[in-house]
Amino acid sequence: MPRSTDEITVTRTSAPHRSLRETTHAYLAVRPALISAHEHTGVELVYHRDDAQHTYRQSVPDLMALLGVLGRGILPEPPGAVGALVLPMPYYRRFKPEGTPVDPSTCGRIIRGRNRELLDACARFRNDNPPSAGLPMPALMADPFRDATDFASDYADRLEEVFALKWHPPATERPVSAYVERGYLDLAADLGVPTVMHCSPEGQLGDLAEISADAIPAAVAAGARISVAHLGFNNPALPRILNTPGVYTDLGPWEAVCEGTVGDPGPLDSDARLARLITACGTRLMVSLDSPWHLQRRDDGRVLGADTVPALRRILGSLELSGTDRHALLAGNVLPYLFGTS
Repeated sequence: MPRSTDEITVTRTSAPHRSLRETTHAYLAVRPALISAHEHTGVELVYHRDDAQHTYRQSVPDLMALLGVLGRGILPEPPGAVGALVLPMPYYRRFKPEGTPVDPSTCGRIIRGRNRELLDACARFRNDNPPSAGLPMPALMADPFRDATDFASDYADRLEEVFALKWHPPATERPVSAYVERGYLDLAADLGVPTVMHCSPEGQLGDLAEISADAIPAAVAAGARISVAHLGFNNPALPRILNTPGVYTDLGPWEAVCEGTVGDPGPLDSDARLARLITACGTRLMVSLDSPWHLQRRDDGRVLGADTVPALRRILGSLELSGTDRHALLAGNVLPYLFGTS
């Protein structure tokens, strides 16, 4: 059956690099939507203690199908559109000998390969499916060992397809300041796209204190939009930081962040905590599930997160506790974050 005119508006084009983002924004902005600000596709193998291992795997079609099922099956009003900011699988080095530093050339090769794979996978999905099947919006993993201008030259023919940049200090074993010094905030501002900053638990490389000191002032100076991933691991300073213009945060995965890293208060207390955050910072919070990492294993084999269905239900429950309109968290806030306008 031929696609309707409405369903062929979001396609890969050779127009200037803003065109795909503009058409995607136009499609999402006029429909009730479920838009995740932080998901992954690809494959990554992680080794744990005693030679245990786990493979994280998700394809773009699987992710779009997951969001569609969640939207139709759980939301009180099924969305007219689903979309996600899709990130490459981060490069972890647990399979390497302890004490071995990340090799810049190896890191660059892996980042370049995964970025290209993600761009290709999202382009295939757009070409093979109507927008009603879902809108994957790819982000590029930044390489802190290279200057941003050199990095961007690798994707000169694909920048029209890029919706964000991603920083992951613990994966690359480089501090937040390395990304700033290499010019990645300026690159994001030039492209008109935001930056996703992986936030680590307190005291680890890339934690909220480091982001606050080294990235946020630079982002404000550059006029760049950023999101602090994983709700800043529920740091008490987060509400103050979210008052900064252009700073957002995503919820993925809420149950892992709150119960796995903040003293395991139990579901009722953690959901009440999220409700308070929604009340205080509702215009800067964005829904996300961090799939497939929402089921991240600890070294002892326990699962850190929860499945997507109870996770989304608990987020909806916290929204009801806060008395907040669900639209902002499920889609409304991510639009100005991704596109710079509501």
